[in-house]
Amino acid sequence: MTLPRVQISARRVRLHPALFAVFLVIAALTGALVADNLPFGSKRLTYAYGTAHVKSDGSGTFMIEKGSGVLLPAHIVWADRGGNITVGGRPACLKGDEDGQAHGVPVEAGYLEVRLPDGKGSYPMVGWIRCL
Repeated sequence: MTLPRVQISARRVRLHPALFAVFLVIAALTGALVADNLPFGSKRLTYAYGTAHVKSDGSGTFMIEKGSGVLLPAHIVWADRGGNITVGGRPACLKGDEDGQAHGVPVEAGYLEVRLPDGKGSYPMVGWIRCL
C-alpha cells in the first residue's frame, strides 16, 4: 500500500521593510509592557515627601503630604542628610527622644503597593527613606 503524494508549494510572502519595522516596534513595546507589569521581580518605588512617625520598636507610619499613611517597617534602606546609604537600623533623624519615638520628622520616602497573596488587595509599604 502506498500513500498518495502530496504536493507542497512554497509561496514567498513579501513584506515591505517599513511595515516589518512597524511590526517589530509594536512587538517590542508589547513585550516591554507585559514584562513591566508581571507580578514578580523588582518594582519601581513611588517617591513622595512627608513626615515620619516612628515608635520605639522602629516601625511606624510615613504620612504623605496631601495624602494617606504608609507602613514604615523597622528595618529598611535609608539615607542620611549627607546621602550615605545604610541598610537596617535607624537614621539619626528618626532616633527620637529618650523613649525612642519620633514624631513629624520631615523625610522623603520611596514606597510601593504590596499585593496580598490572595490577589484581592494590597497595601502601601515604605522601601527607602531619606532624612530632609
